[in-house]
Order: sequence, then structure tokens, then C-alpha cells
Amino acid sequence: MTAEQPATGADPAEPDAGFQDLAGRILSVIWGENYHAGYWKSEHDTSSNEVAQRRMNTVMIEKLGVSRGQRVLDVGCGTGGPAFQLVEETGAEVVGVAITPSHIERFRRAARERGLDRLASAEVIDALSMPYPDDSFDAAWVVESFINIDREQGLRSVARVLKPGGRLLFTDVLHPAGPVTDTEEARAEMLKTMEMAVLPSRDQYLRWLREAGFTDIEMVDITPNTAKTGERMAAAAKEHYAELVSELGPAAGEILDQMMTSIEHEYVLATARLAA
Repeated sequence: MTAEQPATGADPAEPDAGFQDLAGRILSVIWGENYHAGYWKSEHDTSSNEVAQRRMNTVMIEKLGVSRGQRVLDVGCGTGGPAFQLVEETGAEVVGVAITPSHIERFRRAARERGLDRLASAEVIDALSMPYPDDSFDAAWVVESFINIDREQGLRSVARVLKPGGRLLFTDVLHPAGPVTDTEEARAEMLKTMEMAVLPSRDQYLRWLREAGFTDIEMVDITPNTAKTGERMAAAAKEHYAELVSELGPAAGEILDQMMTSIEHEYVLATARLAA
């Protein structure tokens, strides 16, 4: 069937820290420290999940283009996997924000253990109401975190704290441009259980970016490179299902059930620059 494209692209009002904590604990077991899709070079690439995740980080770091002495905002930083690789490969300073205290605690502990805490820090802060002054950061990246927050407000919030000419990079899932075979019920259940915002269209995203003051926008479809993520994550969820439900309770089962399914989407890697 053809799924009806949402008319407004409305997002949920607020992300939930309790859900993020539970989802993070599950991801740490089945997926590792990088809470995002992996990047495989082709359908014949048999790289491990960890290698593919680190390759995704490298692709993003190269696209972001920051260097030593610059300050980067990491929106929805999780427990720090991508941030630490960025610090190690560029020497830039990274400030992570997230609403989940357990994620921030783990980020800080891991930064100390790796000797990166001078350049990698994190705070419990809502990305929609950040206390930082205007023009605080040279760059920002949002690695799949727009999935759980209001994208339009989030882009405006990030734009406010970026310096003029500052660079933004984000990865996100979009509603496919063409027909999908998922049922409306399956898509609604996925969005509800995973507390995901409605998947926007590419045109909606472009409008939000321009209205927030961004220019030089590039949105690259890397769906083929990330496609193995779904099947790999489903296999890991199935493998650890019983132990995680036993440890974390029935709510973990609902999340794992969704991790063993998928909805059709377009996965994009986007960059933009804040107008000077």
C-alpha cells in the first residue's frame, strides 16, 4: 500500500529520559557504545558491527571538517562513542548534551578512563532549551537524535548557539519519497514504542533548515550503506531477548520486539552551514 505522507510533520512534545535510559541499556548490550547505524561499503561488505559503526563515525568526522582548537556541540550525545572518536581523530573539543542522566554519567566516566575528559565533556541539558550563549560553537552534529525530538525547534536551537558560518552535520531517517509497503498500523506502532518523531519528507527538512538560517545544504541518501543495521540489530535483539527482558522487565520486550522489525525509510547524512 501507499502510506499517506503526514501533513504537518509534527513531532512529539518532549523526549522521555526514562525511555532513553532503558533503550540505551539495551543498545549497550546488543549494539555497543555507538548508538547509531553502521556504514558498510557495499552489500558484499562483511565488516563487523563495531567496524561499521566506527566507519560511520569516520565518514561523519570527515564531513564535519573540524580541527584542533574548535568547539563542537554533540546533541543527544548518548554515552560518548562518536564524540570520543571525533576528539581522538581531530583534537577538537566536544560538549555533549542529553536528557538522560545515566548516559551523561557513563559519558563522563568513559572520558576520564580514556584520558579524554579535558576535551570531551557532557551535561544533562534539553537540546530545545540550551543555556549556552549565542555563537558558542564552531560546529554541531546530531547523530540520529532528531528522531526523538522536535526537528524544527531543534534546528533553531542549534542555529542559535552556532557561530555565523558554523557547520552542522546530522543523520536522520526520512519518509521515503515513493510508495511504501508497510501498513499504517505497523508504522504507527514503531513510532509510538520507540518514541520516534513522525518521519518528515526531504522537502520539509529543507524548509526547516532554511528557516533556521542554514545554507549550503547537502542531504546524501546513504540508505544502501546502512541497510545491514536493521538485520544485524534484529539478530542481536533476538539473541539477547530473554536475558534483557528478565533483567529489565516487560518494557524491554516491547523495545526489543520493535528492534526485530523495521519500517521503510530513507537514511540521510546531511550537512549545512549557518549563514554568516
